[in-house]
Amino acid sequence: MSGRESVEVDGVAYELEAQGIRTSLTDGPAMLWGFQVHVLRDGELAGIKTCFVGRVSVQSRAPEVLDAPLEVMLPVLHELAFARVREQIAESGPEDELVFA
Repeated sequence: MSGRESVEVDGVAYELEAQGIRTSLTDGPAMLWGFQVHVLRDGELAGIKTCFVGRVSVQSRAPEVLDAPLEVMLPVLHELAFARVREQIAESGPEDELVFA
């Protein structure tokens, strides 16, 4: 999975585009990853979902990537965030909001 995904929600096509990632600043392993997902409709920005993906979510989905380099972990982070963004678009639309995965 790349940092982009096309989705359809209630008959409307959207393009989800993950932006740069930031990790929690701790002395130990990262516990939280954050990044924006731009929600595009017809090529225009319809909203920004600021996503936070927690270590527990990653561990339950793909525990083998927790100690892997970030480029190996990114597809899992994107997959978790995109799934929640699809749900949020269906519930409240593409407008700006925080999303926790």
